[in-house]
Amino acid sequence: MGFFVKNRQLPTASNSIAVPSGGTASRPLAPVFGSFRFNTDIGSLEVFNGTAFDSLALSGVVGITIDSFVGDGSTSTFSLSVSAENAQSILVFIGGLYQEATSVYTITGGGNDITFVEAVPSDLEISVIHGFANS
Repeated sequence: MGFFVKNRQLPTASNSIAVPSGGTASRPLAPVFGSFRFNTDIGSLEVFNGTAFDSLALSGVVGITIDSFVGDGSTSTFSLSVSAENAQSILVFIGGLYQEATSVYTITGGGNDITFVEAVPSDLEISVIHGFANS
């Protein structure tokens, strides 16, 4: 069942609209895909992606940074150019193959390093892509 909306545009004198708001604990129990609200606990708009609420960037485009390394068969820890919030906030590829977070690597050094469970084999390229955490 749909709803009829008489005026789909805001009058020219209007400069804002109010969206649902509240803290994390007051999120809807059964949200609908695409629902959005302002989370007063984190100070950000969030949207329901069908599984969980995702926070939206506060403004502009989130920058993507790529760190590139080459395995040498003995090094398992590499220094990142941008601190990683956690293992889930980056994408990691070794030799072009995606690496699952926590089963192959962890974030160490207060977010400044990536440490692999074992040394990356010689001549394999490592790519660490940043920019997926909230801004």
